[in-house]
Amino acid sequence: MLCPCEKAFAAHKEILSKMIAMLRPGTVAILGAGYLNDIPLDDLVEENRKVYLVDWIENVTKIGVSRAIIQRDGDCHSCLFCKKGVGEKYCGNFTGIFAEDALCTSFEPLEEPFVTCKNYEPADEPAFIKADITGGVSRSFSAKIEKSIVSCKTPKEAFLKAISAADEIKYQAIPIEDDSIDLVTSSMVLSQFDFEPYTYFSGLLLECFGLEELAKHETRLMPLMEKLRTKLFTLQVESHIKEIYRIVKKDKRPRVYISAELFRSFPDKEQYFLVQDMPKALEMIGKCFFFEFGDVLEDKAFRKSSLGDGISINQNYILVPKEGASAA
Repeated sequence: MLCPCEKAFAAHKEILSKMIAMLRPGTVAILGAGYLNDIPLDDLVEENRKVYLVDWIENVTKIGVSRAIIQRDGDCHSCLFCKKGVGEKYCGNFTGIFAEDALCTSFEPLEEPFVTCKNYEPADEPAFIKADITGGVSRSFSAKIEKSIVSCKTPKEAFLKAISAADEIKYQAIPIEDDSIDLVTSSMVLSQFDFEPYTYFSGLLLECFGLEELAKHETRLMPLMEKLRTKLFTLQVESHIKEIYRIVKKDKRPRVYISAELFRSFPDKEQYFLVQDMPKALEMIGKCFFFEFGDVLEDKAFRKSSLGDGISINQNYILVPKEGASAA
């Protein structure tokens, strides 16, 4: 969704801006890019830089770019791509003729659902990649269970088939070359693995058996629920870290930015609980990367954010790849 609270992502944008300024990366991969709520697109856009925006939701990153390129000050508009002098690479309708500063003659304002240029058309950059950043875990599981759940007679059978489907998942790489990326970002992603695709399965379960039937078996199903949820979370994190390690360059410089939700408060309370399995996720990250805390993070290593019910305590990390590591 388009985030109504830009302040929630301000820290992530500031950290990434500093990393981009520090590293001057030639290649950048944004994993789980979504609507670019936490991505400083203006800092990424450069003539000689290759940017990959990766997400498995159709057109979500294109919408994110579209809503970020036009700035309005009263009746005046400016285009990020025109301003940066990269219009030809970044917009298929760039004319090369300027009606005014930072605005080519192709510009036509569009005010709803957000301010943008009606004639913006993606060109060579950035590269929009529709792919599962969990190495195929989410998509493969969802497809398998959607087909098999219709034949299940009981909720227990559905859980057993779901666990079996998770065991049969095959790894599928993102279409980005090995050892090719200078900077990889994966902010606001790890926490989502605790909900998807388990949430999708829960929806199918409710649709097939109904709330009343599921409530009857809740106590007996609890161990299977936890087994499936933990298995899916572990598989997703392992594959995601494997993908990050595969594509990032291994020259000992800090080149990965990632964040994790460690604690969450109960709604309307200042009491926090540890997010389940997040310590396991950090352990998996530690197999492939060293953690670095320095000038880039400053006081932003730990941050509070409020999205939805309750408050999250997120920890932000800059990672340095270990030589010869493996997430498998």
